[in-house]
Amino acid sequence: MQQIPYVFNQITAYIPKDFFDRLVKRCSGNRSVKGYTCWNHLLVMIWAQLTSRRSLRDIESSLRAHSDKTYRLGIGCCISRNNIAYANANRDLSIYRDLAQEMMRRAGRVSVKEGVLSMIAEAFGLGGFFAIDSSTVSLDLHKHPWSVPQNEWGGIKLHTMYDLLREVPRVCLITGHEERDQTFMPDYPYEAGCFYMFDKMYFKTHGLSHINARRAYFVTRIKDNVLYDVVESAPVDGVHVVGDRVIRFTGRWAKLGYPGHLRLVFFYSTEKNTVIKFVTNNFNLDASTIALLYKYRWQIELFFRWIKQHLRVTSFYGASGNAVMTQIYTAYSALCALALAADAVGYSGSLYEFSNIMSVSLTEKVMLKDLMARYYKTKMTDVGDPYPSLFDFDNLSGFAQ
Repeated sequence: MQQIPYVFNQITAYIPKDFFDRLVKRCSGNRSVKGYTCWNHLLVMIWAQLTSRRSLRDIESSLRAHSDKTYRLGIGCCISRNNIAYANANRDLSIYRDLAQEMMRRAGRVSVKEGVLSMIAEAFGLGGFFAIDSSTVSLDLHKHPWSVPQNEWGGIKLHTMYDLLREVPRVCLITGHEERDQTFMPDYPYEAGCFYMFDKMYFKTHGLSHINARRAYFVTRIKDNVLYDVVESAPVDGVHVVGDRVIRFTGRWAKLGYPGHLRLVFFYSTEKNTVIKFVTNNFNLDASTIALLYKYRWQIELFFRWIKQHLRVTSFYGASGNAVMTQIYTAYSALCALALAADAVGYSGSLYEFSNIMSVSLTEKVMLKDLMARYYKTKMTDVGDPYPSLFDFDNLSGFAQ
């Protein structure tokens, strides 16, 4: 008779162990390791993320409470605060960083969730929509003296590319909080035919030219001090569109960075009672759609808010830089594993709701489809869903910075 695996095993099955083993072998991650391997440590950290453990002692206690199951969970038997802390501080960070990038790449295959953007993509033959931004996690310099101080605080930045169609991260790079967002614009994997949304802090003509050379599209806000000439003006096509022009830069460095023509859209925002200027290299979409795409950029801000509230990425199990970044990369891996599992069972609700269901069911022996069927069977349908969609466009704060 076939045994039903634990829910935890079904979720972690979406983590490619063969790929992870190759990473460990490349970095000699298990050298001199007797019992607590890199794979064991990864599963412990995934467990900590899925169950929202607050400390090393909390992780150890929660796993000892299930000591009769840890072997079959794949975690092993060498669970202790010392082992976890030592692995966080000393295991090669590149193992967990490269795994997180692979998990985000695989999560890019899940089903499309955003209907409006999907219709725009189909109508204009676009490959996808991505928002790029960074979020800062503050660090106490007394606990993390390796961090560069700014205003008496340390910190790190999570530079992230977010897939707006599928509502999953596609790329994440962790740096010190002193690094400028513009620095890493050429490092993102731009794809031809896709649209990329940036805020004003990413306005750098060399970076925009790099995207254009990849035959991809971008939309961002133009800085007020940029000099340009108007080459051509087009009639406006919407109630709030007050200008649609073709421009070229005249400033020395801006012209050198982007010598071609761009499109400048003037959009009146009733929320802010001001005219907002967007610049893009796409001349096919109507101006109202360009403004709408930029408004969707706000979803990456909601994503950052969500992971800081529901994953352990602001308080850490270790003080070293290696421990901090290992924890964040495993958090991204856990998020992608949840997204892949939810997509596999055809779950269309919010990831917040799905993660809550999984967190209290990890040691149950029930198939995920049966677990979700049981949940839907007992869910009250007349009172409405108490959990809002993870990213509700109707409640977006509009054209934030």
